[in-house]
Amino acid sequence: MRNQFLKLFVLLAGFAPVITYASHQDPLRQPLADHEPWATELISQKVSYCFNPAWRPYDYQEQEQHKGIFADYLHLIERYLGVTFHPYFTSSWSESLTALQLGHCDFIPAISQTPEREKYLSFTSPYYQIHNVLVAKADKPMLTSLDELAGQSIAGPKHTAVMTRLQHTHPEIQQVYAATPLQAMHLLNAGEVYAFVAPLDSLIDELKEDVFRKKIIAKLDFSLPVAVGVRLDKPELLRLLNMAVQSITPEEHREISRKWTQFTITERHNFTDIYRWSAVSLVIILVLGFWITRLQDEIKKHSQTEARLRHMANHDALTNLPTLRYAQEKIDSAILRCQRSNTNMALMFVDLDGFKDVNDTFGHDAGDKLLKAVSIRLVNSLRETDTVARIGGDEFILILENIASTDTTTMLADKILTMFSRPFMLTDNPLHLGVSIGVSMYPSHGTTRESLLKHADQAMYCAKKNGKNQCQFALAQQQISAEKV
Repeated sequence: MRNQFLKLFVLLAGFAPVITYASHQDPLRQPLADHEPWATELISQKVSYCFNPAWRPYDYQEQEQHKGIFADYLHLIERYLGVTFHPYFTSSWSESLTALQLGHCDFIPAISQTPEREKYLSFTSPYYQIHNVLVAKADKPMLTSLDELAGQSIAGPKHTAVMTRLQHTHPEIQQVYAATPLQAMHLLNAGEVYAFVAPLDSLIDELKEDVFRKKIIAKLDFSLPVAVGVRLDKPELLRLLNMAVQSITPEEHREISRKWTQFTITERHNFTDIYRWSAVSLVIILVLGFWITRLQDEIKKHSQTEARLRHMANHDALTNLPTLRYAQEKIDSAILRCQRSNTNMALMFVDLDGFKDVNDTFGHDAGDKLLKAVSIRLVNSLRETDTVARIGGDEFILILENIASTDTTTMLADKILTMFSRPFMLTDNPLHLGVSIGVSMYPSHGTTRESLLKHADQAMYCAKKNGKNQCQFALAQQQISAEKV
């Protein structure tokens, strides 16, 4: 068992990604426009790029960001050129290649050159080398030649240089496509393929402990040089990117390699036992460190998910305004602050006039759009410290703290009425909509949430009764009730 493990470890020697230092020039760190007059106009344009969204750790998309080894290289290129490139997000590598051919993006930062891709891409100098291995179940023998796989099936990512080259050199091997090493592992476990192709770093990053229950049966006898691929109609962009690639220093290559490489391997095979087991221990430490990092990421994602769920529970799905329950909590908090600071606050009930007619005439979709537009106007009519909440249907609550007097409240109410005097442009014809506003003041009309809400609601209905599209204070409502008695 031990001898088999040592043989496997010896085979792994040389599999780690090797960085290519092709015809390296002295880095040009002065502003590019100083020595390339045509560059100023080019870099001022919006240049977008596509990438593989599911190729850890080389390229991947996470939380709407481009990450991975090649993302770090692209950041180096951006710093050198003094520009910011814009990612064009896709869901797969095939979609990225299609988007590039359709002109949705201008280049791909990491791609291997093939005759098929030369039909629509030009390539910079290579700046990275990837070595691939074949992974099978533990009971499969080591291969001395890929010819031994004739008639067998292997899995790998579609439209990639490694699978294209294998198809050309070994057409007798059947290919089954899998977007990620994880999908390829599932095919292997299900017995649908004999082995699958993957870079070693990608195995460790995606498959974790499952990879240690499998066996690397061969290393492909060719490496894949990685370069920047630029659309054929962008020759000046190609020249610009090629200059940047050639300016990357050996130390910058090493920094990226140290950050992402899971294994530190040398080419010598005459290891002593102590050195071999030390290397194994290092691998275990690296894997454990990786697992801890991923666990921390999962905890962070869990916290973000909880925050989103809390937001969804406390905010209206249509307008993204606070709900009635959340507004009640905010009113209670505002009352406590008013008590401590001996200040006033106002509570407004706002009800739309004629909203039912909009729904009946134009449909509920138009009604939803109108509610969103109304929410925006209400928020824009108030101060940053004020709160707008939707409590249901076409009714809203406004919580106004630090109100000096009723005059301040009247001024804010008039501002709302003025904003609603402008029509809403939701259909071909302008749509006019009024609002009825009822106001209660703390502490004049109540010192509890229940009393303030009750008096503001009564005042709003008084505004409706008196002709709509106006503001009424709770005191006026109380006087009308007294007259009826």
